[in-house]
Amino acid sequence: MAAIDIPEVHKFIEAIPPFSGLSLLERKQVLTGVSMLYVRQGQTLVLKEDAATVHLIRRGACEIRTPKGGLVDQIADGECFGVSSVMAQNPDGLQVVAMEDSLVYRFDKARFMEMIEESEAFGLFFEHTQHNRLRKLTRSQNRELSSPALQLSTPIAHIMTRQLIQATPEETVQTIAMRMTEARVSSILVVEEGRLQGIVTDRDLRSRILAVGSSSNALVADIMTASPVTLSPDSLVMQAQTLMSESNIHHLPIVDEEHRAVGMLTAADLLRHQELSPLLLINQIHRQQSVESLVHVCKQWPTLIINLIVTDMKAADVGKVLATVSDNLTRRLIDLALEKFGPAPMAFQFLVFGSQARRDQSLGSDQDNGLMLEREPTEEESRYFAEFSEFVCQGLGLCGIRLCPGNIMASNPEWRKTTAGWQQAFSRWIKSSAPSALLHASIFFDIRCVYDNGKEEGAAVKDLIKSMQLEVSKNSVFLATLTRSALVTKPPLGFFRHFLLESSGEHKHQLDLKHQGLALINDLARLYGLSCQTYRVGTLDRIEQAIREKLISVDTARNLMDAWDKLNGLRLEAQRGHFQATGKASAYLDPKDLSPLERKHLKTTFSIISDVQDVAQQRFLRGYS
Repeated sequence: MAAIDIPEVHKFIEAIPPFSGLSLLERKQVLTGVSMLYVRQGQTLVLKEDAATVHLIRRGACEIRTPKGGLVDQIADGECFGVSSVMAQNPDGLQVVAMEDSLVYRFDKARFMEMIEESEAFGLFFEHTQHNRLRKLTRSQNRELSSPALQLSTPIAHIMTRQLIQATPEETVQTIAMRMTEARVSSILVVEEGRLQGIVTDRDLRSRILAVGSSSNALVADIMTASPVTLSPDSLVMQAQTLMSESNIHHLPIVDEEHRAVGMLTAADLLRHQELSPLLLINQIHRQQSVESLVHVCKQWPTLIINLIVTDMKAADVGKVLATVSDNLTRRLIDLALEKFGPAPMAFQFLVFGSQARRDQSLGSDQDNGLMLEREPTEEESRYFAEFSEFVCQGLGLCGIRLCPGNIMASNPEWRKTTAGWQQAFSRWIKSSAPSALLHASIFFDIRCVYDNGKEEGAAVKDLIKSMQLEVSKNSVFLATLTRSALVTKPPLGFFRHFLLESSGEHKHQLDLKHQGLALINDLARLYGLSCQTYRVGTLDRIEQAIREKLISVDTARNLMDAWDKLNGLRLEAQRGHFQATGKASAYLDPKDLSPLERKHLKTTFSIISDVQDVAQQRFLRGYS
C-alpha cells in the first residue's frame, strides 16, 4: 500500500460518476479509509477479506475474467471493479488482471456500503454496473455465439509482436537481409532518431532487388516503403483487419503518439486470432464467381453482425465494419455484372446513400444507391445499364441487403443520371421547399462512391459534392427549411420526462430508437455538415467537423456524440435480441427491459437531443418566421 494524498483523490473523483453526484460531505465520507495500491502488469488481484471491496482505477487498465480465463470486461481510468464482491460476494468467482502497470484506489468496504444505503442514485449506479457485468458474463459463456470473432474488439497491443527487428536508412540491403534471416522474420522496420521512417519486407527484396538485378549494396532508403500505413496499439483487431485488407498489405507497423515503433502486426498474427471475421468474409466474397455462391457465403453475415454486437464493440465501429463488407460485396457484384454484360460503354460511378454512405449500417439495413454516368446514354446503352443495375441490386438483395422499399436504387431509371443530371437534381432540391425535396435531401445528401471505372477515381463525385456545397452556401433559406423539417419530430419524452411510447399496434408500449432517436441526430449532424466548408458524410465526422469550424460548442457536440453512441448501442442490442428471437431485426425497445439507471440515462439522452434541436433552431432559423 502506498501513502495517499486525500485532496488529490477528492479532486479526481469529483469528475467521475457516480462520485460526481455526491455532495462534498458525502465524498469525504466515502473517502474515509481509502488506500492506494500499485498493481504490476499481469498481476491478478485477489478480492478477499479486506480486499473484497470496490476499487477505482486512477491510472492504468485491467481485465475482468472468469476463473477459466474468459474475458468479461476491460476497464481503464475512472472505472471500478470489485462491485460483485461488495454487492453479491462474487458468486461467479470473477478475477481482475492488470493489463498494464496501474494505480488503483481501494475503498473501505464499510464506508462504501454506508453510502450505497444512504444514496439511492449511488446505489443504482453500482447495481447497473453489476447487472451489466453479469450480462457480459452470460454472453461470454454462451457457447452458440462463442467464436474467435469475439476477439475482434481485442486491442492490437494484445497480439502484436514486441520484439522488433530494426534497421537504419543508411544500411545496405545485404546487411538487413542477413539480419532478417537470422531473426526468421519477413519484414524489418526502418527507424531514424527513434521514429519510424519506413518498412522493408521480403516481397520488397524480391521485387526491388532480385527481380531487377540491383546490387545488394543498395541502401535501405532506396528500396523501403516510406511512410507506411500504421495503427496505434490501442486500435482494435477489427480495425487492423480492415486496414490491411483495404491496403493489401501483410505487415502493419504499430506506433505510439510520437511515431515510435512499438510493435508489428502480421497477417499470420491475425489468422491465429480469427475464424469468422470481416477480413475472411471479404476475402471469401472476392473469390466467388457467381451470385449463387455469393449468396451462400453471405449467409454468415447475420452471425458475424451478432458476434460483433455481443463483443460490446463500439457501435460506430460495428457500422464501419458492416459498411466495409457492404462496399466489397457491391464491388464484387459489379465485377460479376461487367463479366456477364461486357465492359461498360462509358465511365460510371456507383453511388451509395443513407446509412451505407454514412458507414452506420446495422442488422437489417436496406440499400440506397444510384448510378452516375459520364454522358447521356443511347437507347442501347440505357438497356445495358438497366440490366447491369438490376443485376447488382437484386444480387445485393439476395445476399442480405434488403431492396429499398422506396425504390431508391440504381435499378430505378430515375436514379441513373449523368453528372450534370445529378447536379441539376441537387440544385432543384436545394431551391425547393416541397416535402419530397426535403425527403430527398435527407437521403441523397449522405453520398459516397464505392465504385468508379473512370480515369480519375472519385473525381466526378467530388465535383458533385462541391457543386452541392456551393448551392447550399448561397441558399440560407434551404437550411432554414431543412431545419424546420428536422425539428418536426421530437424525442419521445413527455412534460414530466415520461417516455412517450407507441400507443397501439405491433410495437405498443415500445420506443422506436431509429426514427425517434438516431434519425434526429443524423438530421442535426446533416444540418451542421452542410454548413461546414469541408464535406463529411458520417454523423460523428460531421459533428467533429462542426467543432473544428466553430459552428457548435465543444460541450454541445460531445453531448450529441455521446447520445448517438448510446442510442446506436441500444439499437444494435435490440436488433440482436429481436433477430435471435424472430429472425427479423427491429429497432423497437421496451423501456421495461432496461435497468432503472439505464432508463434514466436514456431519458438524459433524449433530453440532449431536444436541447441540441433548440440550439439548431436558434442558429439556422434566426430571422426566419
